[in-house]
Amino acid sequence: MEYKLIPYPKSISPLKGRVPADAPVSQKVTRSLAKEAVNIRISDGKIEVEGGSGAALLYAQTTLDQLKRQFPDGIPGLLINDEPACSWRSFHIDTARHYIPVDELKKMIRMAAYFKLNRFHWHFSEDQGWRIECRRFPKLHEIGSRRAGDHFGNYCSDVPEGAYYTREETKEIVDYCASFGIEVVPEIDMPGHVAAILAAFPELSCTGEPVEVQTKAMINPLILCAGKEEVFTFMEQLIDDMLELFPGKYFHIGGDEAPKDRWKACPLCKKRMEEEGLTDYNQLQGYFNNRIAAYLISKGKTPIVWNEAAEGDNLSPETVIEFWRGDKEGHVAKHLQKGGKVILANVKNAYCDYPYSMISLKDIYSMNTAPENYLPEGILGTECLVWTEYIRNAERLETYCWPRFAASAEAGWSGENRPGYSSFAERMEALFPVFEDFGIQATPADWWTPEGEAAEKELDEFGKNFPPEVVAMFRKMRESN
Repeated sequence: MEYKLIPYPKSISPLKGRVPADAPVSQKVTRSLAKEAVNIRISDGKIEVEGGSGAALLYAQTTLDQLKRQFPDGIPGLLINDEPACSWRSFHIDTARHYIPVDELKKMIRMAAYFKLNRFHWHFSEDQGWRIECRRFPKLHEIGSRRAGDHFGNYCSDVPEGAYYTREETKEIVDYCASFGIEVVPEIDMPGHVAAILAAFPELSCTGEPVEVQTKAMINPLILCAGKEEVFTFMEQLIDDMLELFPGKYFHIGGDEAPKDRWKACPLCKKRMEEEGLTDYNQLQGYFNNRIAAYLISKGKTPIVWNEAAEGDNLSPETVIEFWRGDKEGHVAKHLQKGGKVILANVKNAYCDYPYSMISLKDIYSMNTAPENYLPEGILGTECLVWTEYIRNAERLETYCWPRFAASAEAGWSGENRPGYSSFAERMEALFPVFEDFGIQATPADWWTPEGEAAEKELDEFGKNFPPEVVAMFRKMRESN
């Protein structure tokens, strides 16, 4: 018999008898167990739970809730021994492109906790907005949170936008995550994707020219100057300010999509390269991210970057790489060989901001957690992501993420031993009422893997108002999946 559980347990064995759904539950933390391991024994009229931590006991509550939904008249006797294959099972939400109200963000977090995701990657710094109150540099949220409108594609508005999370609200979200065993991983993207920072502090760029918070989705040429020492001083002070709000172990410092044209024209950047013996501008980015990473390490934190930061092959092995795009030249593999770690977040198996006709539920479930040429001991785990250029309301956010986040949760929990997509889909259909119970508007089963004319229509609608080359990219993405 297959039980309707997500993520599916590592081991589940039948015992004799049946236990009332409202039977008393005894639970205890057993330090001899791994931190996220949990054992559940259902027999003799009672339910006994032991876990390696408080978080593991929370996981057991989810498992029991799902069993009660399947067996409301009494849970069959079971022995469940469970432990995740991946210690890192994160979800990413971009609140920079579009601000997400605190209550909606908490609803998403609570749903993620139900499926045993254990880290929230909070993306609040972008070209299109800075979204957290900064005590040390108040111009950052006063100026960096405001933009003239919204022209990301498929929707245009000249209505000014500007919202940010106060420090009290930020602490509230961090504490809310902690109550479910979820660590918040903050991200300040650098050296690129910094228009909102430069709008407040233009002197941190190579030219010092005035900058506006961006209203379009694009790879922006704006970049922090790698040759100005004051840039590093500023970023260290900004990090100190953010560390007052984020007590977790990990801190993401971006590093993706950082065009080097401004650096190539900057005498200070050229001087920096000469002084440091750097041979190309990818190495200069490695130098930049290494300096910020070293500061974080001195504060007891573990830095994370997107995989472009490794293209100079000089990234510190103490820095974790988040792999989201192709690595034809093997920079990520080289990083692993030097003892580095990696988080798997490749687009076609992790990005939830595209329609299901482009990236289906099955695509998300099919994440390869053991890629060839990657040292298995270097893989921390998986992440599912949603970017909000094309997401402007709670309904779209929720339908795009759910149940895709749940599929990613099982991929990370079970690794390569997951039961398979058909099994997952059947269990997900059985558990679908949980979304309504948590107030989540999830995508129904008949649209998890759309095909044919309906899928084409959805793709056409999504591509409306995008340039032809972008639409061609969307179609190529769908075909590749």
